[in-house]
Amino acid sequence: MTQADLLALLEAHDLRATRPRVSVARLIFADGKDRHVTAEWVAGELEKDNEQVALATVYNTLHNFVAAGLMRQVSSVGKNTIVFDTNTGAHHHFYNETTGELTDVAADAAELKSLPKPPKGTSITGVDLVIRIR
Repeated sequence: MTQADLLALLEAHDLRATRPRVSVARLIFADGKDRHVTAEWVAGELEKDNEQVALATVYNTLHNFVAAGLMRQVSSVGKNTIVFDTNTGAHHHFYNETTGELTDVAADAAELKSLPKPPKGTSITGVDLVIRIR
């Protein structure tokens, strides 16, 4: 993905192309692969590339990407780690408790027959299934 493609991607999702957003987008979207990242990993990779972006800014940027629909946040994977996923389509995950690795699982590979009734005044907007393995 070129610089122009990254800028167009951000613009298409109503995100200003700030330096931190462009840096983070280049790191996680440039090769077009689906990936699972943490803010700490992103900050570390940016630091290796001599790009100074504060961890709080990385978190804010990733949360902005989630709000814009570019990524999704994976619920509770281990040791209070927040993982961000570039695959925004319906799917689930295997979480390897030994290695910390997340692997995508097709949504139709797991069958959920019923869900509990949500609390009064709320509705279910999605289901994130994380299957823990070792």
